[in-house]
Amino acid sequence: MSEHHEYLIRDRADAELALARVELAHRQEELLAALTAGGPAPAGFDPGQLRVQAAGLLAKRRETVGHLMPELPDLLGADFAPLFARYAAGRPLTGGYRADARAFAEWALDSGPAADWRPALRRLLHPAASRWSRLLPHRDRAAKAHP
Repeated sequence: MSEHHEYLIRDRADAELALARVELAHRQEELLAALTAGGPAPAGFDPGQLRVQAAGLLAKRRETVGHLMPELPDLLGADFAPLFARYAAGRPLTGGYRADARAFAEWALDSGPAADWRPALRRLLHPAASRWSRLLPHRDRAAKAHP
């Protein structure tokens, strides 16, 4: 128990309550890991039911990302769901759904170097770079023209 909470303990009942809170927090962390990060089922929970719930949470997260960036399911097609499952494994949702959608798109861009959807995804994520690359001379051409 941290020193921050020790000043709150005045008697045995307070100590027992503080320990119960610490234990509850630990069990909640285990449950969250099982539901969102593929962790093992905590004692007292049905592993099968946790897998069902985890799949539902993953589907909700994937659908929300697809809703926020509708171009992603369109561009990635059949690759969207399996790619998102790989992305989400071990990456808990932090920073909100919009940040998650952007992080997934960047991750997908890096994870599919030979995918046919990669150029379109790059244009979606970096539109200014795509525009400028067409307008500016390539370094190779510029270097040859100006020795």
